[in-house]
Amino acid sequence: MKGASKHRGQLTSRLLGLWQQVIEPEAPGALPQQTLHELAELTKELRLFYEITSITGAPDLPLDKRYEAVVGLLAQAWRHAEIVCVRITINDKEFKTTNHQETLWRQSSDIMTHGVCAGAVEVGYLEMRPELYECLFSEEERLLIDFVAERLGTITEHRQDEEKLRESEEFSTSLLENAPNPIAVINPDSSIKYVNPAFVKLTGFTSGEAIGTKAPYPWWPEESKEEFSATLKTDMDGSSQSKERKCQKKNGEPFWVVLNSVTVKHGEKLRYFLVNWVDITERKQAEELLKTIANNSPLGIYILQNDRLEYANPQFQHLTGYSEKELLGRELTSLISTADIDAVRSSTTSTLKETRPYPCEYRIINKNGQMKWGMQTVSAIVYQGRGAILGNVMDITERKYLERKMTEYEELSKIKSDLLATVSHELRTPLAIIKGYSTMILDYTSRLSPNEQREYIKAIDSSTDRLAKLVDNLLDTSRMEAGLLKLEKAPIPASQLIRQAWAEARLRDGQNHNIVTKLGKRLPMVDIDVKRIRQVLDNLIDNAIKYSPVGTEVSISARRDGGALLISITDQGPGIPAEELPRIFDRMYRIEQRLSPSVSGIGLGLSICKRLVEAHGGRIWVESEKGKGSTFSFTLPMKAAGAKPPTRSAPTRQPHARAAKNA
Repeated sequence: MKGASKHRGQLTSRLLGLWQQVIEPEAPGALPQQTLHELAELTKELRLFYEITSITGAPDLPLDKRYEAVVGLLAQAWRHAEIVCVRITINDKEFKTTNHQETLWRQSSDIMTHGVCAGAVEVGYLEMRPELYECLFSEEERLLIDFVAERLGTITEHRQDEEKLRESEEFSTSLLENAPNPIAVINPDSSIKYVNPAFVKLTGFTSGEAIGTKAPYPWWPEESKEEFSATLKTDMDGSSQSKERKCQKKNGEPFWVVLNSVTVKHGEKLRYFLVNWVDITERKQAEELLKTIANNSPLGIYILQNDRLEYANPQFQHLTGYSEKELLGRELTSLISTADIDAVRSSTTSTLKETRPYPCEYRIINKNGQMKWGMQTVSAIVYQGRGAILGNVMDITERKYLERKMTEYEELSKIKSDLLATVSHELRTPLAIIKGYSTMILDYTSRLSPNEQREYIKAIDSSTDRLAKLVDNLLDTSRMEAGLLKLEKAPIPASQLIRQAWAEARLRDGQNHNIVTKLGKRLPMVDIDVKRIRQVLDNLIDNAIKYSPVGTEVSISARRDGGALLISITDQGPGIPAEELPRIFDRMYRIEQRLSPSVSGIGLGLSICKRLVEAHGGRIWVESEKGKGSTFSFTLPMKAAGAKPPTRSAPTRQPHARAAKNA
């Protein structure tokens, strides 16, 4: 409006100057005709200025009418009105006098709206008169046309802004009125400013009953009022909020909604809250039904979101040993045995990807550290508006226990069958020898030389020892299985234990092998059942002799190994294949039948050795390479410092050259 102010100021100044001349003339007498004419023109122009201002500022007059009125006023404003034509073009519209035509004698000013040229105001003369030669348009007329163009641009901008605002408000109102979700506009003081028809339909409260109501609202349950007040204060920071809330209709019927609250500000000033409601009553009812079913289900049921438990029914709580509070927010994998986590993940991924069940059995470590077995199936669901996994877990711990017992029973049955067949075979040979040589001695005593009789009796004695060894092994195995094996421990120097075993082994071997000892310095005392550990030593030494070629070395070594005594028996036999090593100490595992078919045995010796060593708190193992011999080692805990050996040596087997070989 700079042009209008300038124009108005100039007109006022000139008009005041002329009136000063009228009131206080410089010379007495009549005023010059030119002064009076100029005064009349200025008065007319000033009146026109105000008329144009009044017309363009009329709020109830349509724009087109304003343009038409301005055209008529401009046609009268110029000095030679009888030959003036006027045209206003704006936004592809044209308003002009009836005599308008294109002429060379014209002036114009652009109409600008929002910085863009929207049209122009043109004033022209239809002909050139001599009196116009000197000055076609006056300065006031040029200022006036600029003022009119500026004024028309301003009112056009305002009208366009008003139209946009009106259209925006109509559009917003239409959106709110036709929105499927309930919407409420709340003032900063918590009073309701507006509710849409969907709100009225859901709550049963009319707009008249709702508008103006302040919190606590009648559709808000009593127990939620304080919570809502806190929520309203939280929303003051301008952040968007999304919350689930329980409400009640006018008739008292409950329903559930998700509230999405957004603050609307003008600058820093809070104008109102725009609250959008999403009715989730059906979903909540479905969830409640699901929980009711799940709570009464015999299966363990859980809901998983972002790898964390969001729901766990009582049966799942019972299975894991944790309370609902302890389970919620916990990672499911923290309950699963580490060895089974990958299998569970793979099963879950396959099920969700292919939408077909892939049952998975896995071990659950409960709160008390006990292991439970569960069989799980999963499916994808929507829980509280977000994707989730529904898991069903059946407790199969008892079934797994029965399966294991069945497997053990089948294995035991097979072992018994194998044992019966093996024992029958092992018994037959010595019994045949005893029977045959006894008959020979009885029937042909007079015909046999003393040397022959002696050899027959030695064979009978050896076979009897073999039978006794077989019976001992069977009895030991039976006692161990029944848990009846008792150890009678006593302290003994380790060197004494090794030397006694070495001496008797040499007698049993009869100089067929080079049996040596390699003892470390200051061997400790050991607190052991001497009879049982000698049984282990004799068994391992006899096996080394049995599988080693005649003339080769069998080494018995002993040394301290930390807090234990380490004893090793090394042979130069055929060695044991790597694939056989893991099962070498299994009961009834007879590798000798593949390595040396001629060697007898029922596969109990090494199994008994393992059980006896472990009963003493030690461990036993084997290192072997095929073709290079084997080393069997075992450890025994050392006796505490200060212990003294017994006054008499622990009972040992009497050396006897006819001692039986290890089965």
